[in-house]
Amino acid sequence: MTKTLVFSALGLLILAFGFTWLVTFVRYRITPRHFKVTLLGITLRRVRLEDIESITKRRPVGLAENWWSTLKPSHRTLVIRRHRGLIKNIVITPRNRYVFKTSLEKAIQQKDAPAEEVAERVFVVTD
Repeated sequence: MTKTLVFSALGLLILAFGFTWLVTFVRYRITPRHFKVTLLGITLRRVRLEDIESITKRRPVGLAENWWSTLKPSHRTLVIRRHRGLIKNIVITPRNRYVFKTSLEKAIQQKDAPAEEVAERVFVVTD
């Protein structure tokens, strides 16, 4: 009985450390049509640029999706507010939030550009 309890606690501890370590691999990408949250190259969340209402550094009141890429998100939070959806706020933590915000706003403004210009632009802001 004691052995099972110890191994269960050890397993839960390893699982908790594994999930904590995995959080550091969350990345944010801006493509010509979408904002994406990826984990090890797998897209976890995708938001169309035309669905983004506003981008701010202020924490929202109420519910929000948290896609943190750090364990200390205090001065790195950026809130993306969507037009539609049940939960309209998405909280992300890019390393340079003002640089990422500027890149995202520029991508939103340029989303209606001709296809030739879109092929030349690449918005990749890594964390």
